[in-house]
Amino acid sequence: MKEIRTNFHGGTQTTVNRIVIHATVSPCTRGGAVAVAHFFQSPKTGGSAHYVVDPGEVVRCLPENVVAFHAPPNTGSIGVELCDPQKGPSSRWGDVDHDAMLQQAARLVRQIAQRWDIPLRQLSVADVKAGKRGICGHVDVSKAFHKTDHTDPGSGFPWDRFMDLVKGDQPKPEPPADPDDNPVPEFARVLKVADPMMHGPDVEKWQKAARRFSPKLAVDGWYGADSKRACEAVQREVGMPVTGVVDAETWLLTWVWMPN
Repeated sequence: MKEIRTNFHGGTQTTVNRIVIHATVSPCTRGGAVAVAHFFQSPKTGGSAHYVVDPGEVVRCLPENVVAFHAPPNTGSIGVELCDPQKGPSSRWGDVDHDAMLQQAARLVRQIAQRWDIPLRQLSVADVKAGKRGICGHVDVSKAFHKTDHTDPGSGFPWDRFMDLVKGDQPKPEPPADPDDNPVPEFARVLKVADPMMHGPDVEKWQKAARRFSPKLAVDGWYGADSKRACEAVQREVGMPVTGVVDAETWLLTWVWMPN
């Protein structure tokens, strides 16, 4: 499991009563968990979770005995973020990427529950308020304690399907990873301002993706001053060190991050 540590957290916790399911308001795509984990490192976020899940992997942001800032009151809970835009038809939860992510998340939740002896049951708002132990959504914590107005993972979230997967009831086989399903082209080399100027189809691909952050960027396949400024815009948006150099991390985030 990949670990990308966040700096935003509280003290330690010695007991856990609830596992809280969240949604990130970002695309359900491979690489999305890494992007969200890096967002949690940004000074502008102020929030955190223990885990982020996308169709391809789980990323850990905090140890489970550390309090994350995800669904107050936070102490005694573990936050699991699922990559989902929180818009579109409810049927999206049944597509290939969402279903793969649900299976990843269900395995993770089952393992967390085993470690903390948490019953594999879905909690109602009344259950959360009463301090019962189990699994719930951020919306349930919001309604129980009125400390936030978050409604994720949303009214369309397939709780019955998810709880069946958590309990191990007739899980669907996980589809094999298909490289064609990954919207992020393969990273080939670091792109930067150089003499002679770097040029090639990889530069052109990156420029097309970077136009989401810098709409006036010319797509000409040459990495010059304009491309450097566009790279800095991407890095500034996601909270990375601003270098103007497209390394592997910047390359990935250019595709999977949703600009404001």
